[in-house]
Amino acid sequence: MKSQWNVGILLFDDVDVMDFGGPYDVFNLTFRDFNKIQESFESEKEIEDKPFIVKTIAQHERMIIADHGMRIMPDFSFDTYQQTFDIVIVPGGPIKAIRNGMGNKELLSWIVTQHKSGATIASACTGAFFLAAAGLLTNKKATTNVLALDMLESKFPQIEVVRNTRFVDNGDVLTSAGISAGIDMSMYIVERLLGAEAARTAALTMEYPYYDSALLK
Repeated sequence: MKSQWNVGILLFDDVDVMDFGGPYDVFNLTFRDFNKIQESFESEKEIEDKPFIVKTIAQHERMIIADHGMRIMPDFSFDTYQQTFDIVIVPGGPIKAIRNGMGNKELLSWIVTQHKSGATIASACTGAFFLAAAGLLTNKKATTNVLALDMLESKFPQIEVVRNTRFVDNGDVLTSAGISAGIDMSMYIVERLLGAEAARTAALTMEYPYYDSALLK
């Protein structure tokens, strides 16, 4: 059985901060052993045997300017990391980020290549538009930010848009509703791989409202 998963979080200009920051914390604060949580809090070094190794990646090796101006330097670019992640988180952003992403052939191709190579692709918020433009949601169910549901439905009629849900699971492709729902989706992925107790422990560590996948899907 696999004991460690590599998680890649895609970054791009105008990305929504919580769209990537929420999943980033969920995977980084997941431990198999409850006692490791306190050790992680007190330690000056990163715990090496964590279930998830989380890295950020962008198309180019340069500073990313998120929505509202936060600056982030990704760990890798497409050129400097040419392996396959086990899980790829595709966050979203406002309309300008959606349009730029849907028109970026290299970025969409990278997402498709990761998926074909075996990665689970999970979008947070309007990241669903990137997956749709890449063809990963064709004839599938999907959700997105409540403000963009109608837009997703009109632009991609071959997608069954699901409303009033926190996330949609298509197996190796998942989509979440807006912003904070990416946290729920990430908790669900943790549960799928490590069990419900690991997800509940991560929620407790983050002081996030009680997580129950049966109620959230």
